[in-house]
Parts: sequence; C-alpha cells; structure tokens
Amino acid sequence: MKIPLWIEASRLRVLVFGGGSVGTRRAKFFASAGASVRVLTREATPELKEAGVEIKLVDLYQYDPAGDVEWADLVVIAVNDPALAERLFKIAEAAGKLVNDATDASRTHVVVPYERAVSGLRVAVTSEGAAGAPARLSLDIIESCLKKSWIPAFYEVYRELKKEAKDAIGDVKTRLKFYQTLSEDAEFLDHIKNGRIQEALARGRRIMGNLLSAGRQLRP
Repeated sequence: MKIPLWIEASRLRVLVFGGGSVGTRRAKFFASAGASVRVLTREATPELKEAGVEIKLVDLYQYDPAGDVEWADLVVIAVNDPALAERLFKIAEAAGKLVNDATDASRTHVVVPYERAVSGLRVAVTSEGAAGAPARLSLDIIESCLKKSWIPAFYEVYRELKKEAKDAIGDVKTRLKFYQTLSEDAEFLDHIKNGRIQEALARGRRIMGNLLSAGRQLRP
C-alpha cells in the first residue's frame, strides 16, 4: 500500500536512467525542487542539457551502474526497452533503493503525482498508473471547486490566526484546543462561509482571548 507524503527534495539524490522525454521530465521535476540529479543516458537532448543536472553519457547495455545506484536515494527508470528496464529495476531493488519506475506502475515504489498549488494549498492526484490523463485533468475540476468554495477564505483567516496563536499561546495543548475550536465554532464558520473575513478574524481572536483567560484563571 502506497501512502502520500511530502518530502523535502533538497535532501534527495536522484538517479535517472534514460534521457528521453520521460527521463527529462523527471530530471527537471526533481532538479527544480532542489534535488541533486544524475542522468545516465546514451544521448542528451538540448532540453536535458539546460536542466542543470549531472549527465553521464553511457551505454546502459554495457555500463555497470552499481556505483551510481549506491550514490542515489531514489532511482528513476525511464528507458524504452522492457528488458533493460527490468535489469535496472532489479539492480536498484537489490541495493535497497526506492524506485520510481516510469515503465511499470505495478512495481514502482514511488509515485510522482500530478500536482498544483490552489489558493494556498497544494493538491496532488494520481491514478497510480491506471489512467494518467483523467488524473491530470481532474486537477482542473479540483481547482475550480476549491476556488468557488469557502476554503480559500478559511485558509486566509486560519493561517493568520494560527500565526497569532503561536505568538500568544505558549502552551501547546491550549494552542491545539484553539485550532480545534476554530474549525468547530458555528459563528466563526458562518462568517467564513459568507465571506466576512474581518468578522471571522474578530471571532477567532475572541475565542483565543477566552482560552487565554480561562488558562490564567486555572493557574494556582
């Protein structure tokens, strides 16, 4: 079972087998997020050369990639030959590496989803290789629904109140109680859902003040 995670890419060393269109997209994706990327390919396209990644021109049918695999945290397989892909997968798996296999979704360890930033949120969607186009296009639907909803207003107000709470409430349990109360308070949510941003902020600050007052009264 695969689980969704957000990983700090700047801590990753990514080895990409193949410099074609898929390999180039993967290399650019990880490099743009700050990862160290090395591509092993027979030929490098101009787009790949401009991607700011390390390129090793090798014949993967003859070259021993064991040292490169050992260097990597994540291995991407993006070659056209199924037999070559199978061999490279076995090498990476035997070395205990996580593999993003663009040639066979059924055995990939790491899925690269379609993702987008929407109103302060980051949304990722994947079909795990079953139907890429519907997964990609679903982001348009998700973005449209979110932008028409009250979630962007909730995000704006909640983010500001959370920032204020971190400065005002030293006790972690009290802060967590404040966050929970915000998401359950009917008056606060009514302001949010009707676009009354300033009223929602005022209500949130009253809730915060009440929690702080109650905490001071409980102190011996």
